[in-house]
Amino acid sequence: MKRVLVTEDIHPRGYEVLESDPGIEVVRIDGIEPETLKAAVRDADGILVRSAKLTTDVLEGAANLKVVSRHGVGCDSIDVAHLSARGIPVAIAAGANARSVAEHTLALMLASARELPLLDTVVKSGRWAERNNYRAMDLIGAKVLIVGFGRIGRLVAPLCKAFGMDVVVADIALDETLAAEMGCRGVEDFRPELADADFVTLHVPLDETTRHLVGEKELAGMKPGAILINCARGGIVDDDALLAALQSGHLRGAGLDVMDEEPPVPDHPLIHRTDVVMTPHNGAGAMSAAIAMAEMSARNILDAFAGELREDCTFNLHALRVDGMEKQSA
Repeated sequence: MKRVLVTEDIHPRGYEVLESDPGIEVVRIDGIEPETLKAAVRDADGILVRSAKLTTDVLEGAANLKVVSRHGVGCDSIDVAHLSARGIPVAIAAGANARSVAEHTLALMLASARELPLLDTVVKSGRWAERNNYRAMDLIGAKVLIVGFGRIGRLVAPLCKAFGMDVVVADIALDETLAAEMGCRGVEDFRPELADADFVTLHVPLDETTRHLVGEKELAGMKPGAILINCARGGIVDDDALLAALQSGHLRGAGLDVMDEEPPVPDHPLIHRTDVVMTPHNGAGAMSAAIAMAEMSARNILDAFAGELREDCTFNLHALRVDGMEKQSA
């Protein structure tokens, strides 16, 4: 009997996948504090995790561990290096939430460009006469710079094209053929494109190479009056630099689903700005995405136990291969 620890609740369809295997025992816990996790992982063969932080201190006691499966795609809350060194795969729900995040990106783009939260307040507070004080920014004809042309960026691009936007996609490993097929101009370096982009939307993972990828220099290089959208990870943007760019009036606004510190402190200055539209890191909150992520993250555990984990669902595939080759040659 293999024990699978589910650190936080998931959609029932995910439990159904796990419980369809009679050789699986599902273990649930109340709370994701470090001490609770350390005790819970000791006998776990697999861990299905959402937001819980799986640090080295937590993981080193999991002697039987064979796989960690992320209910999503970002793995910045997991000590991937520790697991890779032990030869343990980190699985992700590849593509399961991409459509939901892409649509959320467009929702934030529209809400920011048309100042919808402000206009909602105008109506509900009885200030109808102020309606002409606001002028929307059109998407049609505007240039959007999509930073990151992976699963989500590739879905955002055609949505922007449908609104009549001029789409530029940037990626350090750019698929030029696909970009051209979508009718987009592709570049490897996003920075030269900032000066005339009306919208910049971020779709890269958070790691040591992308932390504060958009900082003071990049924000200063953006087109005056532009809008920044971030539905990726908070640490990709320097929040202090973003605040300064908004306070100075250099940027028109921002749409943020994520922040560097989550949840943010109640008096965080970005929260109280009327030119910032915010959502609580729920870009993947559509029911279809919740079901797909639960099912895929559960299926990845069963596949890993069977030695059949898909390569595209293995976040640390390269590290495992390199380590495996080094051990073979030793």
